[in-house]
Amino acid sequence: MSQQREPLRRSASDEDRMNLPEGKTCGDCVHVRRCTMMFGHIPEDESCDWAPSRFREQVQQVQQVQQVQQVQQVQP
Repeated sequence: MSQQREPLRRSASDEDRMNLPEGKTCGDCVHVRRCTMMFGHIPEDESCDWAPSRFREQVQQVQQVQQVQQVQQVQP
């Protein structure tokens, strides 16, 4: 029987700047699939193990792709 561990919580001091943005978890990051499959993270984690933190919100990336597509459509 596999047991899921408790999520990594935000550090009170955040000295190493590894806390995810307030209200965000690994599940909100574009890298969640890789980190959960390869490094044992779970989507509920609130702290990143990459140094420096590589958290990139999924929504932001989608918006950036849409902006690039719009620019490409405008260009002749």
